[in-house]
Amino acid sequence: MKRIIPTILCASLLLCFVSCSQDSDFSAETSLDSAHLLHEQLPERSLNQSTEGLYHGAVQSASTTSRGKIWVNIANDGMFNALIQLTSGESYVFEAKAELIGSNGQLPLIEFVGVNGDFRIDLSNIQNPLINDLTINGEAYYSHLVKSMSSNPASVATAVFLEFSDPMFNGTWSIIADGTLVNPNGDNGDGITSVMVVYDGVSYTDTAMDLINAGPCLGNGSYVPTINSFGVTGSVVSDYQNTAFAGGMSKWDLGYDADTDTYMNYMNCNAVVSGTFSWTSADGTIIKTGEIIMD
Repeated sequence: MKRIIPTILCASLLLCFVSCSQDSDFSAETSLDSAHLLHEQLPERSLNQSTEGLYHGAVQSASTTSRGKIWVNIANDGMFNALIQLTSGESYVFEAKAELIGSNGQLPLIEFVGVNGDFRIDLSNIQNPLINDLTINGEAYYSHLVKSMSSNPASVATAVFLEFSDPMFNGTWSIIADGTLVNPNGDNGDGITSVMVVYDGVSYTDTAMDLINAGPCLGNGSYVPTINSFGVTGSVVSDYQNTAFAGGMSKWDLGYDADTDTYMNYMNCNAVVSGTFSWTSADGTIIKTGEIIMD
């Protein structure tokens, strides 16, 4: 059974405690400078099972189709900083507040601030790191984050979706591989572990992917959906999926060959013009069909 997690942005009072040892002390200038390069940093092997390390995920606006990727550095290189890169080209860097700002038991809750925004990260469960109250230039964003491992770093792909005849039925779509499903089909892809859809101010997270009958095309009747498929960065095989959002169920197909910049349906090996979705309301009276376009 799928695990669908809807999230609604709300204002919250978060009490947290940030402890930084003298060994982890850093200047603001050094921290912010190095944050610009977090997308090139690799997870430290010795921190794979620690709260410290490198986290990676997607960010998606609650009110527009603005979207992108985030990297959060929790002492992976001894510093505490973060980087957000939006698909529109802007990059934003953040650093952790080094002073004590409260206490909440054992919860490692850390606040990051930057010139253009801020957010809080809850690392009480590294299997489910949470970002709260993310804002950029006054705009609220959702984020879905995973711990990135040294053996197989996490990967993220972002997209938008748009209904063909109703331009108001649109939003953003992200797929994430946390690195735990390594080469599940024997063709060097990374198994997709979650999908985040944002529509009408609400985010929905799907953590269960459906197997694909790709026998006619790929010779595998139980194909695990992947990103970086066939060992090609940015390629995706994720046809015949089901994700619930906005009080209904969507059936969607997203296949993309990054080598040839071609959308594919890997169930039948046909080239297509885009990814597709068909959303049906819970009572079956409303149907929306449209396209999913990758960044």
